Amino acid sequence: MNTLAFLLIVGSALFHATWNLLAKRGHLTVGYYAIMELTTTLCWFHVLLWTPVQLSAMPPRMWLCVFMSTLCDGVLYIFGLSRTYRYMEMATAYPLMRSLPILLTTFITTICGLGTALKTWSIVGFLLVFCGALLMPLMRFSDFKPRSYLSWSMIFVLLTALGTTGYTIFDSQAVQEMTKAAQGTSKVIISMTYASLRSLLQVGVLWTQALCVQSERARLKQIICQRDWTAPLAGICSSLTYVLVLGAMTQVTNVSFVQAFRQLGLPFGMLAGVLVLKEKAPLVKWVGVSLIVIGLAVSVLF
Repeated sequence: MNTLAFLLIVGSALFHATWNLLAKRGHLTVGYYAIMELTTTLCWFHVLLWTPVQLSAMPPRMWLCVFMSTLCDGVLYIFGLSRTYRYMEMATAYPLMRSLPILLTTFITTICGLGTALKTWSIVGFLLVFCGALLMPLMRFSDFKPRSYLSWSMIFVLLTALGTTGYTIFDSQAVQEMTKAAQGTSKVIISMTYASLRSLLQVGVLWTQALCVQSERARLKQIICQRDWTAPLAGICSSLTYVLVLGAMTQVTNVSFVQAFRQLGLPFGMLAGVLVLKEKAPLVKWVGVSLIVIGLAVSVLF
């Protein structure tokens, strides 16, 4: 992984932890996320008006990938995320939701032969990150038992992780297809074009859900009437998060590296939970953070 990709992912991790903090405080629902995505679309729609990328010339595989990514994000991910934050603290849920996709993405890309083969040390590093993330939700080392992770809320964590894995892989494939079809176009422009296209499709999926489900419609009305500024602000942070991720995807040979290094947001998310939401941070959580940092270093330096 080169320096540019690393810096892009660090920036993305900061913005990701920020919008999750805002969403947690704002009681995330589909309606809340719909307003977030509308803000994203308004920020980036202009790209579709001037981009040199000819969307009409894109291959069917690209359209299939962006459609599947939208479903993974706008349906599976947001359903799991909204339910997870309803039942779990951010310092507990955030590490699990961010760590599980590491192994899932690595497993799927390896089985399907997507990208270059990962080196042994990279896999070791990813496992260290995963182990560190598993420690972060615990209050003491003696809590490291299967029953500590077996609960109904963990089902929603798993759904969130599956959604993250799905849209990461599909987005990576879609960006690759767009890059092939728009040869000679700057990778930055391609990333911005794809992000704006994806947000346009995403906002349609989310607003359809928000308007068709009575409870979500009521929540949407409440947010608008109360002029909840956290939703648009979270939308801006969310849009910056994934534009940076898409840019990083054009700089790596295997998307698993992007998925692993996005876990830099775990310490940021934990600190946000502790400092802003006043959640507890015992020794076991700091050990978990240390394992994450070591794992990320191992996956790149060896």
